[in-house]
Amino acid sequence: MRFRALPFLFIAAAVACSTLKTTADYDRSTDFSRYKTWAWHDAGSIKDPIWSKRIQGALESELSTKGLTRNEANPDLWVAVQARLAQQTQITAYGGGYGYRWRGGVTTAKVEQVPVGSLIVDLADARQKELVWRGVATDTLNPEKSPEAKEKTLREALAKMFENYPPRPR
Repeated sequence: MRFRALPFLFIAAAVACSTLKTTADYDRSTDFSRYKTWAWHDAGSIKDPIWSKRIQGALESELSTKGLTRNEANPDLWVAVQARLAQQTQITAYGGGYGYRWRGGVTTAKVEQVPVGSLIVDLADARQKELVWRGVATDTLNPEKSPEAKEKTLREALAKMFENYPPRPR
């Protein structure tokens, strides 16, 4: 019985290791089918030129898969991107024990600060100058990742964020 549950434990562990969380919200009175073009509206929050270029490229690619074309002269939507970095406390407990049902032993806890990044993408109606859609992706950051791995994670986050764009009327 124990060995039959092993594949399910591996799947559960793989899912549990993913720290990426995304949300999206939108104005329910908006007709998203009328938006065909977009342009950048610099929010100025991304100071790192490498990350700025990486985010712009990945977001431009994601928006094109959603049928939106970049048009700086006369956009339907303005796209503003913000990035936030915070520290989150992570506590990991390690237990040692012996005997039946792990009674006794010593438990050790490790407390550390983990960098967490949030990427916020706002879509605003360019004519009415009102926010119509906001997506947020939050993930634990690993500065030791290769540039390729960072780009892959970014693209996965944007794909998940825009998974249900354009919103379907209910």
